[in-house]
Amino acid sequence: GQTHELLAAHSPKMFKTSQRFWSVVFTGEGAEDVGGPFREHLTEMCNELMSDALPLFVPTTNNKSNIGNHRDCWIPAPNKNKPIHLAMYEFIGRLMGGAIRANEPLNLYLPGVVWKGLVNQPTDRQDLENVDKMLVQVLCHFEQVDDDGMTEAIFNNIFATETFTTQLSDGETVDLIPNGRNIPVTFERLPEYVQLVEQTRLRESEPQIEAMRKGLTSVVPYYLLMLMTWKELEIKVCGRPDFTVKELKEWTTYENISKDDRRVEFLWQVLEQFSPSNRRKFLRFVSGRERLPVKLRVIPMNTRDNPDNYLPKAATCFFALELPDYSSASVMEDKLNYAITHCLDIDTDFRAREFDENEGPAIEVDENRQQEEDDEMTLDMEVDDSRQSDEDFEDFFT
Repeated sequence: GQTHELLAAHSPKMFKTSQRFWSVVFTGEGAEDVGGPFREHLTEMCNELMSDALPLFVPTTNNKSNIGNHRDCWIPAPNKNKPIHLAMYEFIGRLMGGAIRANEPLNLYLPGVVWKGLVNQPTDRQDLENVDKMLVQVLCHFEQVDDDGMTEAIFNNIFATETFTTQLSDGETVDLIPNGRNIPVTFERLPEYVQLVEQTRLRESEPQIEAMRKGLTSVVPYYLLMLMTWKELEIKVCGRPDFTVKELKEWTTYENISKDDRRVEFLWQVLEQFSPSNRRKFLRFVSGRERLPVKLRVIPMNTRDNPDNYLPKAATCFFALELPDYSSASVMEDKLNYAITHCLDIDTDFRAREFDENEGPAIEVDENRQQEEDDEMTLDMEVDDSRQSDEDFEDFFT
């Protein structure tokens, strides 16, 4: 969308950094981008990609039917293969590479068939079942017609209208063989039909995935990408979609407050009771992102009167959470629930920027900060230096 339009002309080098790729100003909100607005922008961009707001991804059949595994997944739209579409998929691949380098997880919900395609690993029927369970059930039934006692006459009677076609994830019906829609599936050709359907569906988004891989390898060297399994790549790009309170505690530091303070104890009690969805909302409230890693900083809030009258305050740029000294865990739960649900605008850094309806969207890229060569980059997530050698880059995988 707008982000691609504004940044498509920039070199992939803009993503070869451990710092944020661009700076953001939200119209009508008061926020100085020291990281929080940038992460909020990434989150909103990914939310649009994983929705009907943009045409690049469509919900999997399991998503639409609410059955099987991975019901929250989206897949590249098979029919979006024009040059402009492929350029957008390539940009998404670059963004993935930048997410790995900068340790900025993206809340993308993609099935294994996409991640396997990005690292050139073979797919199988289980991958298809994770996208379209009902189709796999039908294919399995076709493979077992002899065991089920179905004769050729019965098959031809039941499936008389079946032709050599299949429906893709975006709803388009395609021929499996030339003129397939006019060729009936016979009892003898059933194994051929099953094989063609499986192969076609597993490869339905191949051009789009190839474009994403092209963008990804323009930021992350191909030979290093091939060292990863598809699951490792998913975690490096997207982080953890869910987390335990114990895991968040391991990333948390305390400033001017003890970890034994009742405010801290109330916080962990409340988060333990939160659903996975609300825990993601909490992460977004304190960091602008919905997935780990988040190095949370807990800080006491000084209040002039009754602390129960105050909401918690977050500084997303610094992963900081200020907590009033609430009288009970119940009060903290009410206040925190309200904050993570209703307080998403980043508007307390300074006076909110006035809105000019004639002003177009803008993103600022610091060209002077961008890296010059591949051998100056790193994927090492544990260090802050944004200019490192290929040796450090390779050590990340060994």
